[in-house]
Amino acid sequence: MRPSESDVLVRLAERIEGLVLRRAPARGARLFGALPDSALTGLQSARFRRTIRRAARAPFYRDAFRRLGIDPVAVRQPSDLGDFYTTGEDLRAHGVDAFQVGKADTAFETTGTTSPQPKRVLFSHGEIDAMGLASAAALRLLGLGPEDRVLSAFDCSFWVSPAVLRSALQYIGCFHVEAGKIDPAECYDRAPAYRPTVIFGEPSWLVRFSEIAAQRGAWPIRMLFAGGENLAESARQLVQQIWSAPLYLNYGQTEAFGSLGIECREQAGYHRNDLHFLFETREPDEEGYGELVYTTLTRHVMPLVRYRAGDVTRLVDEPCRCGLFARRLARIRARADEMVVCGMGNVGPWVFDEILRDVEGAGTDWQVVVDSNGRFDVLELSLESTDGLSRSTLETAVLGNLGKRFPDFARNLDMGLYELHVSLEPRGALRQGRKLRRIVDIRSR
Repeated sequence: MRPSESDVLVRLAERIEGLVLRRAPARGARLFGALPDSALTGLQSARFRRTIRRAARAPFYRDAFRRLGIDPVAVRQPSDLGDFYTTGEDLRAHGVDAFQVGKADTAFETTGTTSPQPKRVLFSHGEIDAMGLASAAALRLLGLGPEDRVLSAFDCSFWVSPAVLRSALQYIGCFHVEAGKIDPAECYDRAPAYRPTVIFGEPSWLVRFSEIAAQRGAWPIRMLFAGGENLAESARQLVQQIWSAPLYLNYGQTEAFGSLGIECREQAGYHRNDLHFLFETREPDEEGYGELVYTTLTRHVMPLVRYRAGDVTRLVDEPCRCGLFARRLARIRARADEMVVCGMGNVGPWVFDEILRDVEGAGTDWQVVVDSNGRFDVLELSLESTDGLSRSTLETAVLGNLGKRFPDFARNLDMGLYELHVSLEPRGALRQGRKLRRIVDIRSR
């Protein structure tokens, strides 16, 4: 049987990905742009069907598909799965054994969740290599080249970002040094010895690092990259002004092994990693904004089917002015749950429950409002005092528990990556209805 035109295009796309993209990432990305849309759509469709069949071997999906009457062989597109989704709670409740179908070489954890139990995800060296290749193509298109010297300040504790960056830079062939997430002032003192031209880090860390540079002198760099949390545009402009260089943002999750999308020079949304993921939005509103959902297309160890990312965005299919073939995700508008990504870290109500545990004089009703002063996130923890204690006494107890129970969050506070204030409210002032919203993010208002 002669292959159809669609089959030929899919094979051509895979050949570009497997050979040209690996040898010349930027050239391979441009060649994808020259292919008709049907080639990428066909490649995604073929990989989606393969993912469903492979995932069905995992205990979690096998049992779920059987319970819902889903025949994996008959699934051709996401809508064939009805209202079935995978959630972060599924990963926590069932553990990696329920999702694993291939040999794992390494594991990573989420940097923070709405639960004290982390989500763990398994990967192979081959999967790391594939994601690094895709990231290398995006970075090359932004101008990062073999002549650059990269300084990374990503936190290496169980987090995927350093591993993704290492994998990408091996294809670019540039110098790379890892500072880790040390105090920005210490990094400023030590970094010049390596003559960095490109700096990677978390947004709040980069803001603090840049403010130190504004006081003590910035050296010539070509660009900065940030990932791990949201960043106000005013803060981006501040960083860019200090360094006289662009700051690009990456969007990813541990479950996706980092990069789901990355900005181009237009800084107008994240170009989607369509080679490795199939994207949807759940229950979109009239503007198209809904919870992001993705299916992994090239994962063999722990494939994820229709994974709910928890972030609210929209799919942007209109062409970008940069001309890149990959479509985009709009900037993240909000979280679908009460977890908030901010300068403190990825925090949920359980964090403050633990901070307030055994704080004498603090009532059971409390609320955190997350705002931004244009540079840093500002968290105000409102309490109702039951024993007439002063605000300063309660704040001292809160900060003490923060340091003892969440040293990473306390370290971010010590480094000036965010502010945390305690305020007192009259009894009954916080609870306006039957339910009290514990965390309120007003940064986008």
